[in-house]
Parts: sequence; C-alpha cells; structure tokens
Amino acid sequence: MRFIKIRSFIFWILLCLYNYVYAQEEIVQTPDSLKEKSYKYLFDRFNQHINDTLASELYLNAYLHKASVTHDGVNKSLALTLLSDYAINDESKLKLIEESIIESNRVDSSFSVSPYNALGTYYYKRYDYDKAFQQFSKVLRLSRKNDDKVFEMYALHNIALIKSEVGQNKAALALYKKCFFLESRIAGINSGSVVGSSLSLSESFRYNKQYDSASYYYKKVIDLVRQEYTFLLEKALINEGINLYYKGSDKQAETLLIEGVSQATINSKYYILANYYLGKLSQKYQKSNANQYFLKVDSLLTKNDIVIPEIGDVYADLITHYKEINDHEKQLYFLNKLVRFNEVAAIRTIKVSDRIHAEFDTPRLLKTRDELIKNLKVKNQYLTSEKIILVLLLLLVVVLLSLQYLKHKKYKQRFKNILEEVDNQGKHQKKVGDATSITKLTIDSQLVKDILSRLEVFESKKGFLKNTVTITVLARKLSTNTKYLSKIINTYKGKTFISYINDLRIDYVLKELQINYTLQQYTLLGIAEEIGFNSADSFSTAFKKKTGISPSYYIKNLKSIKKEKVMS
Repeated sequence: MRFIKIRSFIFWILLCLYNYVYAQEEIVQTPDSLKEKSYKYLFDRFNQHINDTLASELYLNAYLHKASVTHDGVNKSLALTLLSDYAINDESKLKLIEESIIESNRVDSSFSVSPYNALGTYYYKRYDYDKAFQQFSKVLRLSRKNDDKVFEMYALHNIALIKSEVGQNKAALALYKKCFFLESRIAGINSGSVVGSSLSLSESFRYNKQYDSASYYYKKVIDLVRQEYTFLLEKALINEGINLYYKGSDKQAETLLIEGVSQATINSKYYILANYYLGKLSQKYQKSNANQYFLKVDSLLTKNDIVIPEIGDVYADLITHYKEINDHEKQLYFLNKLVRFNEVAAIRTIKVSDRIHAEFDTPRLLKTRDELIKNLKVKNQYLTSEKIILVLLLLLVVVLLSLQYLKHKKYKQRFKNILEEVDNQGKHQKKVGDATSITKLTIDSQLVKDILSRLEVFESKKGFLKNTVTITVLARKLSTNTKYLSKIINTYKGKTFISYINDLRIDYVLKELQINYTLQQYTLLGIAEEIGFNSADSFSTAFKKKTGISPSYYIKNLKSIKKEKVMS
C-alpha cells in the first residue's frame, strides 16, 4: 500500500514538471502569424501590452526569433536585454544580459549601451557597487561617443546613485543637477522621466542638508505625481516627510510619512526609511512606541539583507533602550548587529570609492580641462584674463584631487607599515643603560641604571594609561627628582616626558585595537579616556603625530580587514 502511494506521488510530480516545461515551451514558441511581422509591429505590440507579462513576452520572443533567423545582432541584443526583465531568477537574468552584450559587440560596441546599462542595474540592485560602477562608466563613455544624451543622462544618474550610497553626497548632487539640465534639453523627453529626476534632485538636496531646495523640487512635481505617476508617490511623500522632520515640522512630517507608508511597497528602501523616521518622531513624544518602529526596521533590514547607512543609528537607539531596562542579552545582540551593519557599510564604501575617484572624477576633470583648453584655442587667439583664471582653477581642482588620491595611497601604505611595526614590537628594542650612553649624563651611572629599570617596570605595568601621570608623580614613584627623570628620558628615550607618555599610550592602543573588537566600537573620546587622554582632540593629535594617520582611519581599515577574513 505504501509503495503504491509513493508511485502515485512520483507520478504527480512528473506530471506537474511536464506541464510546467510544456507551458514554458508554449510561451517561447513564436506563432506563425507573428513570424512575418516587422520589428516595428512587434515592438509596438510589446509596448501596448507592457503590463501583460504573457503577451509582452510573446511579442519579445517573436522579435528575438526574427532577429535570430536574420542574424540581426543589434535587434537580437535589444530583445535579449528586454527579456532579461522577465527572467525568473538571477542566473537567467544575468545570462540574457551577457548574451545581449556579446551580440551587440559582434556588430559594434556602440550598440552595447543598453545591455551595459542593464548589467549595471543588475549589480546595483544586488549592492555590488564596484561592478555596477564599472558598467555605468562604460555606458557613459559609449553614450558620449555616440552623442546619445538619453543614455548619458541615465549613466550620470546611476553614478550619482552610487555616489550617494557611499556617502559622496556633494558629488552626487552635482551629477543630479547635470541630469536635470540634460533632460531639459532633450526634445520629446517623457514627463515621467522629468518628474523622477526632480524627485532624485530633491532627495539629494536633503542629503546635503539643503532642505528648502529639497522642498522646492518636491512641491514642483507632487501634483503631477498624484495625478499621473502614483508609482512615485512613496519616494515623493517619504522623502519630503524626512525633509520636514529635519526642518522641525514634526506634524507635517508624520502626516506625509504615514501616507507614504500606505503607498510604499513593503520591504522597499522608502518603506524602511519611513518606519525609522516615524520611530524618531515617536521618540520625541511617545518614547515607548519608538522601540516598535525600530524593531520593525531591524526586522526589515535583516529579512532583506540590506544596509541603509542613513539609518544606522537605529541600532544605537535599540542598544540604549535595552541598556535602560537592563536587558544585557538584547543589548549585546543589537551591539553585534551594529558592528555588522557598520562593517558592511564601510566595506562597500571603501571598495568602490577609490575606483570612483580614479576612474571617474579625475579623468572627467582632466577631460573637461583638455576640452576647454582646445575650444579656447580654436575660438580665440588670445585668452582673456577671465578664461585664464578659469583654466587655472580647473587645473587647481585636478591637482587637489590628484593630491587627495596620492594622500589616500600614502595612508594605506602607512597603515600597512603600522601593522608590521606592531607585529615586530619588542623584537628589536634598544638595550638601555649601556656604558657609552650613561657617560652622556653627569648623574651617577648606577642611579641611571636603577631609574631605567624602574621605567621598564612602569611600562610593563602600563602605568602610562592613568590620566593622572605627570613628571612629578612619576619621579616620586621612581624615587628620584623631576630634573634627573627629565634628563634620563630625553637621553635614553630621545623625547620629552609628554611625548614619551603619549607614545607609550599610542603604541599600546595600536595593538589593543587590533585584538579588541569591542574597543573598536568606542567613540574617539571613549578610546582616549581608556588610555589616559583627557580629550578626543589630544588623543587624535598624539595618534597622528606618532603614526601619520588619524585614529578613525586606522579603526575603519581594521574593521575592513576583519570583514574580509569573515567573508573568506
């Protein structure tokens, strides 16, 4: 009996699989009635049935069939790119896009703009900003080569999106402005595109804390969004709600955020943002309700495995809440989540920011400079003083950006050197108290040796970590006077007393930060106080003097190394 049931189960499974495969074949087969239709006819029918998946796929597959039979690489590439939007999984989507690129490149790389853009979008939606940037850069180069203003606008917009994601908000705003300007010059551009560009510009103004400008572009298009482009309502309402929150208009902000949530797709970026800021508003007036919003945000971030840098404080708020009610288990849980959140955000930023600078910003400015100089030579035999100033300014910008890039490389090398020095610490220390050195001082040699030995004990017991250490306190502790102690430290340590203490603290924290992941989460003031400094500024100054880099840069790179180890 049991055997019969198993056979019956297998039979139904096979039958279902057969029906599924047969159904798929039915979809991709091209009816005879469509085989002789023109590309225009098929493309027009595809656009007319864009909201009907089966019908639109039918016309696209007919388009693809026609292009394949006639070996038309350009139209085959177009069909494959459009069909990628209907792929049932990532593997199929990527395969269709890559095949589209191959087909277009066989004819001419100029025809690869659309599939490269699709590939960039594919990587962007999966948070691989490095690969996305590479593809959008190709789109920008090809579109400019072809004088294709539409795709140039798309490329600039998408690069601006990446810049915004990695915190380069000023640069992103400049690109959004350029997109908006380009759109105004493109004849026959769809009004929906202009509306979308206006909302992106509004959001970018918000990220740059230019709240009045953000509201201006929101008000300019919101009526049109409500009437014709309701799919953009979530972005418009939630972004302006956040803008009003920062302007202090809490009631209006709450109204727009609640309406935005009702229009938003659950799990979308804007849905999560709205819940976070509703939590921040509740925190002002009904603190008990805020935690519900923050937990919902955490749940959405975890479920969708995404990181939105703007709302990283949600974990700090949750940690504070559970600290206040003495729930140490939850406090530790959300502390670990905060660590992971910051590490992922930092890695994405570090990974792509160098490439954006090296492959986009500097070459773009150099190209602008060269084109400007070339045009000036053609138009005018002699440059006016104003033009000379402009060229010099552009050159200055290029030089400054190049210096910044070189500085970043130097910082990276210094960071590597510090790691090596910390590893080798103690292996090559100079022996103190040798006869040659002792003769440098007019102090009894035995007394010098005794004081040096006591200093070694002081260092081994980490007495320098106390913020009460002064030369008077230490001299008394070592049973000597300040004059002798100062001379001995100057001669044998090669530095003043203050530099001696500060360097010991920095040497200690360099090593401790490598192994103490909890210390990495402290603020600079917290770390400073842990190692004996009275302020974050004095700590940062001593750290940079000793290492040549800032403590925040050192910590950020340590976190990056840890993340790479975890991922490998």
